[in-house]
Amino acid sequence: MDLPPTSPLAPPLAPPETDPRLRQAVRTGDRLRWGLTGLAAVFLVVLAAAAGLRPTGREDKPGTGEPLAVLGVAPGPATRPNDDQ
Repeated sequence: MDLPPTSPLAPPLAPPETDPRLRQAVRTGDRLRWGLTGLAAVFLVVLAAAAGLRPTGREDKPGTGEPLAVLGVAPGPATRPNDDQ
């Protein structure tokens, strides 16, 4: 494994096996990766369940539709009559 060159002012890098900070960072990254993977899995399960439970299309039944048309009421005029005349 090639390590990047260090500047003379930077402390020397310790191998990851001996540096507890690097081990903690690796553990934190693993936990984050597992958490995001689990979240994606839950999202996909919920998405699949929602797609499977979606109601089917409505069937038109007699008597449904426009409420006034069902009652036999004719629509009013398209414009309001002028009150000045």
